[in-house]
Amino acid sequence: MKLTTSSKTFVGVTSDELSIDTATKESTTKDDNGVKSKRVTSHTFNFTVSGLLSIDDDYAGLDSDAIMALAIANTSFTIVYDRGNGDNYTGTAVVAGYTETTPADPDEDSSYSLQLRCHALTKVV
Repeated sequence: MKLTTSSKTFVGVTSDELSIDTATKESTTKDDNGVKSKRVTSHTFNFTVSGLLSIDDDYAGLDSDAIMALAIANTSFTIVYDRGNGDNYTGTAVVAGYTETTPADPDEDSSYSLQLRCHALTKVV
């Protein structure tokens, strides 16, 4: 799996994660003879990109400063989700959270975790 934005990859990625939340609506109708039924009303796609902050900023991707700017911009942006099997999806995402971790040991790498939320993904054909 690889997640990109603005045609750039995130620098220093150590892991990517996708979770899908499904919203449902429960209803009871006379057509169902009073039996409750559920139907899916929407999906929310949650992406987490985790990586190292100490990667060389000359890499042609989104470095730590660009990721931080993205996190505080309060704007939506286009993402492309590449499943690695030839299937790609695109959507509009917002930043749902951002974390930087700096260990006490200066020899250990600092890291980031960026959470993105997207309400619709479309398969790229």
